[in-house]
Amino acid sequence: MYLAFDLRNKFTLQIIKYFSLITILIFCFTSCKKDDDNTTNAIPANDYTDQHILENDSIIDFMQNHFYNYDDFSNLSPSEGPEFIIDSISGDNSDKTPIYDQVSSFQINVKDSDGNLFPHTAYYVILREGVGENPTVADSVYVRYKGILLNRVVFDQRKIPIWIQAKNVVRGFQEFVPLLKKGNININSDGTYDFTNFGIGFIIMPSGLGYYNGGTVSIPSYSPLIFQVEMMTLNRTDHDNDTVLTIYEDLDGDSNFDNDDTDSDTIPNYRDADDDGDGVLTKDEYDMDGDGVADDTDGDGIPDYLDNE
Repeated sequence: MYLAFDLRNKFTLQIIKYFSLITILIFCFTSCKKDDDNTTNAIPANDYTDQHILENDSIIDFMQNHFYNYDDFSNLSPSEGPEFIIDSISGDNSDKTPIYDQVSSFQINVKDSDGNLFPHTAYYVILREGVGENPTVADSVYVRYKGILLNRVVFDQRKIPIWIQAKNVVRGFQEFVPLLKKGNININSDGTYDFTNFGIGFIIMPSGLGYYNGGTVSIPSYSPLIFQVEMMTLNRTDHDNDTVLTIYEDLDGDSNFDNDDTDSDTIPNYRDADDDGDGVLTKDEYDMDGDGVADDTDGDGIPDYLDNE
């Protein structure tokens, strides 16, 4: 079980949200953040295609010759979240099923400085799906996680759940968390709470979905990464409180929320209370008729909150 804060007063059901800001700020200094303060000076960047081919071969070789403790994840009780361990297939472990035989995969496009897209393959296993909603790439998620290099060195680990904003972490982590569902929050008779049936999984990603040529103090440049994640719960985000969820402010769908700036005022839409710069707040022109659909008064196909004409 994962016991946390005392929930005995009238604010008990809000305490998770109360701590989200504090823990998100703390997380800004951890290893899966995109712009970690510990980032080392980047070496010259290799060609994305060539580097991905090289790393993908290394990842496949690693998966063919290593296994994870899958027996510990079979027939889990609702409150269980076993330690995730990877070991090599040799000696007494020669009969183990390799990771390669258990993974699924998906591709994520990485954009270079010239806007060219390069597909990168990530591999993942869902150990327990979870029972609630899935987060989006923009949401705040309450997770435990473990970060591992291909040499099996653990570079970061959170054994106590922490709030993070999915949009602020490395791309592979960001795109993986929506594959997991949150769990149930159970309030105990003593006022504490725990989580059950939370989603658990892991992803193996090339460096193009991590730090690429940047690296950090604990992560060398061009390092493929492994993240095991436990998805406790989530909060939907609306960073500028304009009634448009942050996920819908990513107009080009590239999971980069900082390059969508409709009125070119250098404030991205997800931080801009007036997305189209027409002097009318987004919240006051998004859905005036209350039908749940963005208004388009002049019928030009551009919602009013993005149309300054």
